[in-house]
Amino acid sequence: MREIIKLAGTLMGICVAVALLLGIVNSITEPIILRMQEEKTASAMAKVLLAEEYQKIETTTANVSALYRAVSGGKHIGYVAEVSASGFNGVIKLVVGVNLNGCVTGVAVTQNKETKGVGTKVTDDPAVLNRFVGMSGTITVNSGDNRFDAITGATVTSKAVTAAVNTALAAVAAVQEQGGGQA
Repeated sequence: MREIIKLAGTLMGICVAVALLLGIVNSITEPIILRMQEEKTASAMAKVLLAEEYQKIETTTANVSALYRAVSGGKHIGYVAEVSASGFNGVIKLVVGVNLNGCVTGVAVTQNKETKGVGTKVTDDPAVLNRFVGMSGTITVNSGDNRFDAITGATVTSKAVTAAVNTALAAVAAVQEQGGGQA
């Protein structure tokens, strides 16, 4: 019995020490990781719709983590939405630019866990993402007039990215119906 208590106490001490060390490492690295993600998102926003200022506005659209009015020269030029969708290997986060006419101006993936060489054919290839530019309304995959042709072998990822773009378009349309959103 004494052996079991001694062994359990030793294991408990090791677990507490490891948990404490993990907590310390997390508290040091978390702000750095958040800052890097914010910089990546800011860079992506500039790629999808270049503006002098991005004013955050309220939205209640599901899967939209943030919506911004893009302003240049004091004029409202469009919107940028941070959206997410479920891909093959987890959540895909994107930034989508939309002009005042409701057309996509750009798409940039900021985070994904898609399979290298398969799903990344969609998420990491600007030529593929640029096929959304100029599209509006509801975009379909592989059918209809307003369609995005899926990448062979990466249909799930193609559908996820298309769903995210459709979510951004819907969020912008909802804000425009309400008068453009307040900063």
